[in-house]
Amino acid sequence: MSLEPAVTVLMAVYNGERHLEESIDSVFAQTFEDFELLVVDDGSTDATSQILSGYVDSRLRVIRNELNLGVTRSLNRGLGESRGCYVARQDADDISEPDRLERQAAFLDVNPDVTILASSYLRIRDDGSVSGIRCVPTEALGVRWRLLFLNAFTNSSVMFRRDDVERLGGFREEFAYAQDYDLWSRLAFTGSVAALPDTLARYRDTRGSLTAALAAKVDDVDRISRDNMRRLGPAGAGVAQRIDREAAWRLLFADSRGLTLSRAAAAARDVRELETVFAQYERLPKPTRLRRRAALLLHLTRALARVAARSARLRG
Repeated sequence: MSLEPAVTVLMAVYNGERHLEESIDSVFAQTFEDFELLVVDDGSTDATSQILSGYVDSRLRVIRNELNLGVTRSLNRGLGESRGCYVARQDADDISEPDRLERQAAFLDVNPDVTILASSYLRIRDDGSVSGIRCVPTEALGVRWRLLFLNAFTNSSVMFRRDDVERLGGFREEFAYAQDYDLWSRLAFTGSVAALPDTLARYRDTRGSLTAALAAKVDDVDRISRDNMRRLGPAGAGVAQRIDREAAWRLLFADSRGLTLSRAAAAARDVRELETVFAQYERLPKPTRLRRRAALLLHLTRALARVAARSARLRG
C-alpha cells in the first residue's frame, strides 16, 4: 500500500461486535489492495474494541471516541482523517463483495466527472442468508428521480470523491439518522452520479432501533425527500408541501397494500405533476419526456388498479 492510499474504506461502529469481524474480513479480502480501512469506534461498550485490536494489518487504522458521538459526527471525524482520494463507505454489519473496490475505483478513474458511484446490492438476513436483491438506477436521471422520494443507495455500496464531499461540508450533523440520504442527494443534485448494475455489497437487513430513534429517522427522511422536491423550483416546492410522500413512494417502488383508493389516487396525481416538473428541471428532450411519461402512467394505472381490486374485495 502506498503512503497515500487510493481508497479509504470508512466505517463508524458502535457496539457492533455481532457482525464486525465478518464485515472487516470482507474488506481485507478485496482484490484491490491500495486502500486503508479507517474505523471510528464510537465509544463502544461491547467487544468491538477487542475485535479491532485483534487485527494485525497495517491497512487498518482505528480512531476511538471517548464518548458516544453518534454516527454522523463519527463519520465526519473519519472523513477528516481519510487519506484516500476516494472514500468507500462500509457499515459494520454489511459485506463487500471481493471485487467491489476494484470495480468502483476503476470506474471513477475513467469517469472523472462522476462524483458518487454506487451499485446494486443483496439484502441478507441476520444469519447471512440472502433475502432479496435491490437493483438501483444506473443513470443520473433515474437516481435523482428516486432521491425525490427515498434513499437510492445503501451505504456499503457507495464510493465518492473525498474532495467533492469536503467541499460540500461533509455529512450534515443536523441529521442523526439519514445523513447518508442527505449527502447522496446533495452530491447527485450538484454533480454527476452513477451506479453499477452488479451487486457489489450485501446489506444486512436487521437494523434494530428504539421506537423514538426510528421515528426520528422517518422524520429525517421525510424532510430530505421534500427538500429534494424543492430543488426543482417553485412548482416542486408546491408538490413538496402537500404530497403524501409515503403513499407516493409505495405506489412507485414498494407495496401499496393498506392504501385506500382515495389516498392512492391523490398521491398518483401529485406524482404525475412532480414528474412533469422534474422533466422540465432536467431539460429532457421531448421524446424522452414522452417515453418517461408513458411508462409512469402505465405503472400508476396498474398500481391504482391493484389498490381498487383490494378495496373491492374488502367491501365484498
